[in-house]
Amino acid sequence: MKKEEENTKNYLSLEQRTGKLPYTLQNDYLFKIVMESDERILRALLCSLLNLKEEEIISIRIMNPIMFGSKNDDKMTMLDIRIILNNRNVINIEMQNVDRHDWPERSLIYLCRCFDNLKKGEEYFDVTPAHHIGILDFSLPHLSEEFYSHFYMMNPKTQEIYSDKLYLSVLNLKHRELATKEDKQRGLDKWAAAFLAETWEEFQMLAAEDSIYKEISDEMYNALVDECKREACRRYEEQKAVEARFIRERDEALRVIEEKDRDIAEKERRIAELEKALAEADKKQG
Repeated sequence: MKKEEENTKNYLSLEQRTGKLPYTLQNDYLFKIVMESDERILRALLCSLLNLKEEEIISIRIMNPIMFGSKNDDKMTMLDIRIILNNRNVINIEMQNVDRHDWPERSLIYLCRCFDNLKKGEEYFDVTPAHHIGILDFSLPHLSEEFYSHFYMMNPKTQEIYSDKLYLSVLNLKHRELATKEDKQRGLDKWAAAFLAETWEEFQMLAAEDSIYKEISDEMYNALVDECKREACRRYEEQKAVEARFIRERDEALRVIEEKDRDIAEKERRIAELEKALAEADKKQG
């Protein structure tokens, strides 16, 4: 009881919070904590991402909630939020700012796992629609630069959609400046600003325009003053740093190998030219 009173006494309002955030919403763990802590926040995000009105969201059920104190909580893996929306749609939301160079393959696997949801005895046409949404802070070089893009299975000749039950979307924070009029009407540019925010002052500005960002800020604050949750965020950030370093070292090693392969190929080309020239010289002399 004494500890609770002390926490209440030391609680800072949004207006009192200043300076750099210990962790941003791009910390997968913090993102998941905030989205699970207050359904109003998750509802608001889904309305923007799916272009829904609030009354269209009847129910939200999180299929993979964080279980603090469990072994899974200690295992720092990629964290996604898997949701059953209105008892009929599987929505998978994933925050990612480490470029492993495998996003298309990874997102397709996640999407297919969500789509494979039939129970024994159910008919194939009863399969629940699945939608994977990646919130990325890195570019996808093989795709056109776009802020919010959507991908379906379709016929490239006729552009007919094979099925609308399986599709994925990418909200690319690197291209926030490319937000369309529709994106802004849905508030996606504001969500991107919140995901990218590094200071409490940025949340103060967002909250002045929409109260949902005050709620987000409050849930972040509550999580970050909790020793267990803050430590989980720290460990997750530490893991990402190790992973990012490994990816850099791997990419550098691959670059060196590619350069050596090019050098070898060039030397082999020159040797082949010399051998050809020698062979032609021998013919002339003969």
